[in-house]
Amino acid sequence: MLKKAFLGVLFAVLALGSIIVEIDFNIAKAVNYSGSGTSVGGLISQDTTWTLENSPYLFVDDVTVAPGVTLTIEPEVTVDLDFWNLKVDGTLYAVGNETHRIKLQTRERPLSGNVRIYFSESSVGCIIEYAEIDLYGGGGYGIRGGCPTISNNVMRFSGCDAGIVAIEGSMISNNIIVVNSYRGIVTDGSASILYNIIAGGSYSDVGIGVGGDPIIIGNLITNFHSDLGRAAITFYGGKPYIGNNTILKSFRAISFPSFFDPSEIDQARIIFNNIYGNVEVGKSDPRITINLTYNWWGTTNTSLLDNRIWDQKDDRSLCLITYTPFLTHPAVAPANLTYPIHISSLIQEPEIEVEPYQEVAARANVTDQIVEVGGVLLQYSLDGGSTWHNLDMIYNKTSELYEAVVPGQPENTVVEYLVIAWDKFNDHYAYWPDQGDFLQPVYYVYTVIPEFSFIAILLMLLVFSTLVILAKKRFEKVKI
Repeated sequence: MLKKAFLGVLFAVLALGSIIVEIDFNIAKAVNYSGSGTSVGGLISQDTTWTLENSPYLFVDDVTVAPGVTLTIEPEVTVDLDFWNLKVDGTLYAVGNETHRIKLQTRERPLSGNVRIYFSESSVGCIIEYAEIDLYGGGGYGIRGGCPTISNNVMRFSGCDAGIVAIEGSMISNNIIVVNSYRGIVTDGSASILYNIIAGGSYSDVGIGVGGDPIIIGNLITNFHSDLGRAAITFYGGKPYIGNNTILKSFRAISFPSFFDPSEIDQARIIFNNIYGNVEVGKSDPRITINLTYNWWGTTNTSLLDNRIWDQKDDRSLCLITYTPFLTHPAVAPANLTYPIHISSLIQEPEIEVEPYQEVAARANVTDQIVEVGGVLLQYSLDGGSTWHNLDMIYNKTSELYEAVVPGQPENTVVEYLVIAWDKFNDHYAYWPDQGDFLQPVYYVYTVIPEFSFIAILLMLLVFSTLVILAKKRFEKVKI
């Protein structure tokens, strides 16, 4: 018996040893893209094109484009930076189109450096256009340096100190930028920030941090709710031109924090903006006056305006804001923008009387004016909220509504339900019914009515017939 046991153990050890010998511990396993794709890393030393045929491209190390070299990325190509970064010393030409966007993405914390896409001083002619960019910064930056043109993109930055640091000559225009980071854009020099939609996400303090002498025109900045003295537009210093922008749905529209450098503020021009929200000064220097005249504040009531501005009038040590004369109507047509993800209506069929085991259809009108709708879910409970069941609501192209069907239930069942929608980046959510402060959840409720039995119907018919006969006899008797 002992001999057999020893032989069994010896066989197991030999088998395990043969398996270990076959393992190559020096090979790093990359993400499996269904057996397709191209691994990239290291120096690109000659003109290179990343093609749709060889997409997706997965970084297995930092990638550097050498000086004088052009990296071209074709439309619809996917580039996954994974743990790594892209440095451009030469030229990056990443141009998709409206229907075939390039995808630049990573959800991983970088293992080296703190800029996911970095344009060095030697980079020239760099363009990122018609791309979908989703970058996690790991506390660093999404895109920084050089003087690239970044336009017509849908971008989402999370976990970043700043999504984009725009320096001398940078052009950031006509993008949709979702900011789930400390700051969306920071300017340092004569960058141009034109006609972008910049929307704050769950964790966002600043839409645009202003330094240097940038041109900031025609942007819509919305949904920034920092309670740290920062705002949708936060000034660091410089002499910017800021005009024809609209700031919506932000508690603080503009702030001049304590570290603000006012040395060039007399040369700044901040005019013809729609400013909905408060303005806060944190800089202690009563000698300084900040000019915010010729803007629209959503009202012409100066008492209301004084209440929305925290400055020297509230604390004698602070700088003074002067806002008169002010515009009496919006400087530019304010965007009719709802909360980014929005449920405008819900239809229930049948609306009132739901019979036993009858299915109930729910149809919701869901839109997102910033990015796309990511998904819509109907949650329902049959036991007072102890247990919840999920139904994916499917978009119907004909009705343009999201639809789901709650299964039929027995009589006297009380059904509670609500609809939850979110955007494609999971940064914004909407509820129907609206949940308010979430302290007391609100639901749609319907009760399955008891169904009349066959006997009950016969009894009703018998009673009705008897009443008709009695009434007829009484009528005939009166007639005689």
